[in-house]
Amino acid sequence: MDLRYLENGGIWLKSKIKHKLLGYIGPGFSSVQKLPDQKFLELFNIECIGKRISKDDVSSSLSCLIEYYGKKVKSGWLAPPKAITDLRLNLDQIGHEELNDQADSILQFKFMPSNHSPRFTKDDDIDWHFNPISSREWILRLHRHQWWPVLGLAYLNTGDERYAIAFVKQMTDWILKNPLPRQKDERNHAWRLMEVGLRLRVSWIPSFGLFFESPFFDNKAKLKMLRSIYDHARFLYFYKTNRNHLLRESNGLAHASAYFSEFKEARLWQEKALSRIDKEIARQINSDGSHIEVSTGYQWLVVDELEKTYDLLSAYNLFLPKEDLKTSLEKMYNVLSNLIRPDGTFPEINDGFVRWDYSRLEDAGKRFGRKDFIYVGTAGKEGVEPTTNSIGLKDAGFFIMRSDWTKDARYLLFDAGPYGGPHGHEDKLSIEVFAYGKPFIVDSGSYTYDKKDPYRNYFVGSQAHNTVLINGKSQIRRWKKENLKPVTMSENQAVWISHEGFDYAEASYSDGYSEFSLQKPGNPKIINDVIHTRKILFVKPDYWIVIDSLNAAENHDYEILFHASPDIKVNINNDSIVEFLAHQDDVRLYLMPEDSLSFKIRVIKGCEAPIQGWYSVDHHKKVPSSVVVFSTEGVQNIESAILLYPFSAGSNRDMVSFKKLKVSKGRCSAFAVNFSHGIDYLMLSNNYEPKKFGPFQAKGIIAIVRTDENGRILNRYEEI
Repeated sequence: MDLRYLENGGIWLKSKIKHKLLGYIGPGFSSVQKLPDQKFLELFNIECIGKRISKDDVSSSLSCLIEYYGKKVKSGWLAPPKAITDLRLNLDQIGHEELNDQADSILQFKFMPSNHSPRFTKDDDIDWHFNPISSREWILRLHRHQWWPVLGLAYLNTGDERYAIAFVKQMTDWILKNPLPRQKDERNHAWRLMEVGLRLRVSWIPSFGLFFESPFFDNKAKLKMLRSIYDHARFLYFYKTNRNHLLRESNGLAHASAYFSEFKEARLWQEKALSRIDKEIARQINSDGSHIEVSTGYQWLVVDELEKTYDLLSAYNLFLPKEDLKTSLEKMYNVLSNLIRPDGTFPEINDGFVRWDYSRLEDAGKRFGRKDFIYVGTAGKEGVEPTTNSIGLKDAGFFIMRSDWTKDARYLLFDAGPYGGPHGHEDKLSIEVFAYGKPFIVDSGSYTYDKKDPYRNYFVGSQAHNTVLINGKSQIRRWKKENLKPVTMSENQAVWISHEGFDYAEASYSDGYSEFSLQKPGNPKIINDVIHTRKILFVKPDYWIVIDSLNAAENHDYEILFHASPDIKVNINNDSIVEFLAHQDDVRLYLMPEDSLSFKIRVIKGCEAPIQGWYSVDHHKKVPSSVVVFSTEGVQNIESAILLYPFSAGSNRDMVSFKKLKVSKGRCSAFAVNFSHGIDYLMLSNNYEPKKFGPFQAKGIIAIVRTDENGRILNRYEEI
């Protein structure tokens, strides 16, 4: 077996077995930055550059190595990703002039979405350890260097050496100020493993090629960067974390092994990276294509990582050991194509604020031969309309009720899924509602990952979601350790029935309520006696009924929350009808409790004590938004039914009423929705006994009868 030199306290490693052993006990790393040039050259299969190394020609061999890479970057090199998410930039959608403007802003250090710039040392270098907003996420982004490819592309456009000078200065200073740690340390912002992998793929490898021809990126700087790339890859080879982080780490290692295959260790890096990715696909992707963290944003993030892996495998004719990556990607894109809202945006489920452009579905459609993806990704301009409007994603617990695929579609998302790990929110049974081009009821977002920020508690807790509070208290799934370690699911998360005339979903929550905090306190007071069951009936294509059953052993105060999108105005009418108004477009959503209920209804907006009524626009950006609270006090059991009826611009909003019907010959819930042109009679039951509701009878668990103004039946649907 070949000897492979690794600078680990002068130890020569003689086998892959020792490599694996060091992965467990830790190698005690030393950077190769100070390794003698001859020893550094011994890390390469130097035959690839056509010259063998001797003690007398190290200098010329180093020059030959750089010359070799010069030819390599010209023949095809890793391009920057089209989407630079940290900067909120889509590079394929901006012209040269805008790109150059972005690069000029970066030279003025205006490149962080939070609008907070780095601090500088007395030598005008970036202070890599200063955090202006005490946000770990902010400083982690700083160490990803995702603005370098923007400078590099601007350099190619203009030849302006200012961009190259800035890159070289920052790269060499970062290496000097952020030495390779001796051991894995996830608290080290510069060397947290996800940042190591991410900056390799997104910024370092592309920038090596983008700036290669600049005279300011001289051989000394190139060699310094090459040495650091080796440090990066070796660190990733020996250490790993889990879930989406591990995919990013492995992708960085895989790309280093491909683009710097001249390192003797590159084959080991490649085997390790592809093996890890292969195992994580099986561990992280549910059978319905959803990711185990059940977050829209992280669904996109994992798709992005796996897509980059797919491109790398295709370019180098490589394969994963077991998993079919193409099939997994297609299934994941299928989830996104169904989650998409009618305006091309995505619901922000859990920590879902990693935003992506829906047009990527068009590229996915072309890649996988899916004309329905193309249709969704082009907003119906090309491709073929999906054959189904509504869908239940059983593993994720996402149930989408959609009227059609136009921009005016009525759309409701019911979230009945598992917690999803550290990125999970206390949102069980929450909903989102979109109609006639407008988001009405929305998830409040995420705002921050900073555990010390009180708004982190708010945005994660049930109080920021469209579900129920018990005595003002939140769900507490996060307190169960198993919920922070998600695994693939294999069971339906809810009852789901999709019919020609209706959709129906039903799920429950019974895991307790308490004063929410990210960490479980020592002796918390937990309300354990409440079972919340939510049933949602979509009468296609017009409206929904949300039925909440709350059953307990003791009396409690119940609050049903509906969070409005920030640009929605909320009015409460005298007859207890709540109006969500998109006033610029005269589009509305009415929330109508059935007439026998007695709720107190109030609206909260932008409250800080206690925190309530906020919507997160992006990282560390929030705006006030209205929250409608239907509340009742000191009761043991309730069953509430609220009609959600959207109205298009100019429609007659006085024509609808909602009431509960008496039932005989069986147990069920029944309602009548009255219009100027007729009445809908609705029945929901948990058994198949004969029931009579209004003038009709049914045996099924769901029955819908639509009549005209003369009482004649227009349509009848029954689930038997």
